[in-house]
Amino acid sequence: MRFVAFIIFSVYLAARGLGETVVVTDSISRAVSAAAAGDTILVQGPAVFREHVIIAKPIHLLGTNSPVIDGDGTGTVLTINAPDTHVSGLVIRNSGADLAGFDSGIMIRSTDVAVSDCRVEVDGFGIYIRGADDSVIAGNTIFGNPQLPSAKRGNGIHLWKTRHNRILNNTIHDKRDGMYFSYADQNLIAGNQVHDTRFGIHYMYSHQNELLTNTLSGNAVGATLMFSRQSVVMGNQMIANRRHGMVLKQVDNSKIINNVIGGQNRGLFVQQANQNRFEGNLIATNDIGLYLSNSSEENVFVANSFIRNTEQVWQPPFETQQGRKGPNAFTEKGQGNFWSDYTGADRNQDGIGDTPYHETDVFGYIVDRHPAARVFALSPAVSLLRKGEELLPLFDTTGITDTAPLMRPLANSAPAPSL
Repeated sequence: MRFVAFIIFSVYLAARGLGETVVVTDSISRAVSAAAAGDTILVQGPAVFREHVIIAKPIHLLGTNSPVIDGDGTGTVLTINAPDTHVSGLVIRNSGADLAGFDSGIMIRSTDVAVSDCRVEVDGFGIYIRGADDSVIAGNTIFGNPQLPSAKRGNGIHLWKTRHNRILNNTIHDKRDGMYFSYADQNLIAGNQVHDTRFGIHYMYSHQNELLTNTLSGNAVGATLMFSRQSVVMGNQMIANRRHGMVLKQVDNSKIINNVIGGQNRGLFVQQANQNRFEGNLIATNDIGLYLSNSSEENVFVANSFIRNTEQVWQPPFETQQGRKGPNAFTEKGQGNFWSDYTGADRNQDGIGDTPYHETDVFGYIVDRHPAARVFALSPAVSLLRKGEELLPLFDTTGITDTAPLMRPLANSAPAPSL
């Protein structure tokens, strides 16, 4: 993380030119007030500065040896109101906890701001970008008090009414949501690690964002994306979250590619989501691999690997007749998905099963009415039941059908992007 911060700081200084260097002696606020635009304010640790700092001119605020700005439990500790400002190497501690008043460790209200390699230990919001564009938040560690109820903690990184930000390689834990985005478009969220929060990543009314190579584990939900379109979700790991790996609600025209989603109650929960592409994902060891609900239409699922989920795919039987004007596809151009419980043969050795894979079958019907029966999902008896149903279906139901099931999992065809 320090290397990331050093690179960002060096590039920033090269772009802006070098001003004077002002060494803080007793007060960061007084040093900031005395500095000229473009100056570097050097804060040397391990000193503790008990004050609230407001930056109203473009400066570089650089900490060495982890100096602390302590807000004494009130308000926002550091407020950035000037463009072209870079803050690095500080410990921000003890903000207020008035979430309605937006108490934060760091509040950004201007464009072209960079915050890197800081440690933010607050009960309010960690880093809040409010109505300002083009910031870089990189290599920071942000956490709250695990003894507080989740609802009383602020989000780790919060974006509101903003675009073109880069959120890179941060570590976040014990906040309400790790990262929350509202009316935040065209942002890059990559390489972050989030654990022990409510939702690792949560956004609403936010479009054309890229979520790449993040690790989301031990949260209630790995990622919850709502009321959004044209997202790219690629190369992430959503593992061992307590409820869902990823929730898509009214998300349209997005790409969910090459993610690992495993060890949750529901791996993918897809609700009223349309025209999305799910490709190359590993969906494994969840209670339900894919829960497809509420009129989700025209989605394509191809080259995914469904491995040892208790129930691979589930769509409530009363919904299987919905979406006929634009049904979901589990096969494209003669290629489907890999299902670890598929029992069909491949007589011509072309890698494609000779008979379709069919979910929402007799066993699915039983589980829908008697959920406790799910414990038998991986038993030999259910495998035998499904094998018989491939040969002679007992129910005339649309269900989930893959007409070209793969005999082996495919290696991810789309490489994870380099950052």
